[in-house]
Amino acid sequence: MKRLLGYVKKYLKYAITCPLLKMVEAIFELVSPLLVARIVNVGVKNQDVSYILKYGLIIVAINISVLIIGILCDKFSAKTSVGVATDMRRDVFKKVSTFSHAELDKFGTASLINRLTNDINQVEGAVAMFIRVLIRVPFLLIGAFVLSFVISPKMSAVFAGFIVVVSIILYFYMRHTSPYFKKLRVKLDKISLVTKENLEGTRVIRAFNKQKDEEARFESVTNDYTSTSIRLARISSFLHPMIYLIVNTAIVAILFIGGWQVNVGGLETGDIIALIDYISIITMSLFITSQMILMFVRTSASVNRLNEVFDTTPSVVDGGKIKDTKHLKYDALLEFKNVCFNYAGDTQNNRSFIRDLSFKLYPHQTLGIIGGTGSGKTTLASLMVRFYDVTGGEILYKGKNIKDFNLAPLRKEISIVQQRSTLFSGSLRENMQLRNNKASDEEIISALKTAQAWQFVSEWDNPLDYQIMADGKNVSGGQKQRLTIARAFVNNPELLILDDSSSALDFLTEKNLSKAIKKLDTTTVIISQRATSIQNADLIIVLDNGDVVGMGTHKQLMKNCEIYKEIYLSQTK
Repeated sequence: MKRLLGYVKKYLKYAITCPLLKMVEAIFELVSPLLVARIVNVGVKNQDVSYILKYGLIIVAINISVLIIGILCDKFSAKTSVGVATDMRRDVFKKVSTFSHAELDKFGTASLINRLTNDINQVEGAVAMFIRVLIRVPFLLIGAFVLSFVISPKMSAVFAGFIVVVSIILYFYMRHTSPYFKKLRVKLDKISLVTKENLEGTRVIRAFNKQKDEEARFESVTNDYTSTSIRLARISSFLHPMIYLIVNTAIVAILFIGGWQVNVGGLETGDIIALIDYISIITMSLFITSQMILMFVRTSASVNRLNEVFDTTPSVVDGGKIKDTKHLKYDALLEFKNVCFNYAGDTQNNRSFIRDLSFKLYPHQTLGIIGGTGSGKTTLASLMVRFYDVTGGEILYKGKNIKDFNLAPLRKEISIVQQRSTLFSGSLRENMQLRNNKASDEEIISALKTAQAWQFVSEWDNPLDYQIMADGKNVSGGQKQRLTIARAFVNNPELLILDDSSSALDFLTEKNLSKAIKKLDTTTVIISQRATSIQNADLIIVLDNGDVVGMGTHKQLMKNCEIYKEIYLSQTK
């Protein structure tokens, strides 16, 4: 909660003004029953119409003032709560943007989306409620009890007993419901995860006719959420009836004892009306207190989840020492020295995922990486761009440890095209300018031609202004791959990594693409399942379950590496 208060400080003038106005409103509410009592005790008793009108107009004026105060308080609380939620959402998003792939794997996309939306919305509602009632409710509660004591010290015992009993009920209610709210947040994450996977994989689900299975899976997680909600509702269902029972019992006691006091001259009729009003104010205050307690429990669960994000330290930290690489003198552009790597939380694998890998890649050379599924090819590509940090050994770029570089210039020089082609909603030009937002149309067209994409892009009306749908839904798989490859060519990267990025291309297009890449003034890493895609590389690394089982040129590997020879012959013969 300390961090939440830090966000509220920015809107301190609204956060202070609103409770003060609410306290004035509470004073008016506490005074009203006394005025009603005077009207009954004096005006009605003496049949004094002018007295009744006088105090009636005062009550009307008080109610109008309460209305104006309420409007102002709602405005101030909205400015505070919405401002806090906006600032927090922005900071959480910024924090998530600093996460490496390891932290993103840890939290999961669905959970992070829920934290950015549902949890922050919960905080927003709590801030608005607390600002309006945090001072007002205790003031009303204490004020109503004190004024009831002033009216009748004997009757205050009824009020005291009422408050104690209701407070005990609220305490046990909070104690038993608190764990359920935490469970509900986790189960809501599961629902979001299943929904996200279902929507993203809808083509696969329909292709395998698994709609019924997915419906059953979704029903399972929603039923789990529902059962927890029902258990919480069962506990909550006892709260209001019990409080109403106690309230009505207290009112009956006031009427019974108060009636006897009126008969003996200890109280007047108007005092009884005022006491009933005060018991109503106390009841309302206790109800709001119960809602505040529930809101606090829910919000504390949400704040804890947000704090998990804020308190997570990214495993890949910006080195910041080297911001400009132009002055560096080096022999090999990229060098792996006894590199080992294992994914965080991988307890099933006793060995490292990548083990003791060493090689050098010189400027303008081409490195080919090949191996079976799960052999570590994509992991290698992620290490080169520093999506993950090595767990052993070191990676040198231009002769310096990759951890010493500022991430922005490093990734400006290294361009990667990943296995899953990703395009964003917007114009083609905007997608092509991701690496360089100042790239000219001529540069973009040149990159499209190199990637063998211009032949179909040129057929579009206003090609560079063509609107791409989210995730490139309005282009084919092969077109999407060529567009993402073209995007990587913009700004002429010094190191280009193609991670199985031509799998959807036909052999002729891939051959033309390879020829075009050779003409570029860049160092290239090609990861592929096709031996023909990398056979002309200056250096080929063959991986098998994280181990290097072969390294050399195509001719050398055909003689010395049985796994490479087997892959090549199975694809060409």
